[in-house]
Amino acid sequence: MKLLLLRCPACQRPLKANDHDLVLLCPACFAAVAIQDDGLSPAKIQFAQPSNSPAEPVEWRPYWIFNGQVTLHSREVQSKDGFFSNNSAAEAEKLWGQTRRLYVPAWELSLAAVQEIGCRLIMAQPDYVPVAQPAAPNLLPAVLSAADGQKMLEFIVTAIEARRPDMLRTLQFSIQINDVALWALPE
Repeated sequence: MKLLLLRCPACQRPLKANDHDLVLLCPACFAAVAIQDDGLSPAKIQFAQPSNSPAEPVEWRPYWIFNGQVTLHSREVQSKDGFFSNNSAAEAEKLWGQTRRLYVPAWELSLAAVQEIGCRLIMAQPDYVPVAQPAAPNLLPAVLSAADGQKMLEFIVTAIEARRPDMLRTLQFSIQINDVALWALPE
């Protein structure tokens, strides 16, 4: 076990972190700080809000945003008469056929909540635009790493496909990630 001195790299003020926090804001200077096994370092967080929302949000939540594309290699469903078909293939291809934002909530949530929020945002593709970091944002700490977020993304894609009105039997897919960033989105 390695002990870390939890001081903000920007202002040297003490930080209060929970055991699972990976990225948080300094309460004094509001710099983003990444907590890693080898120490603390500045982190980059992109604040964004809906393009049609001029109001300043009260609370921000961290999300891993992956820009990428899902490729379905095999999607087999069972019809009611027992035969296998692929009736939803066109619908699935319409969703996954282009590069899109893939959202994974990064704050502490139940697995069911991560799945629900991720599915909703990936399906809706809301129009978020980058904004400057507010002067004193209230941002929940990120507890999910980018690598774990990518694994969670596989779970979310599977959940989206399983929610279709057919009876999904097998699914094989791959995810091509172009880039990943930690975003703060309003609650």
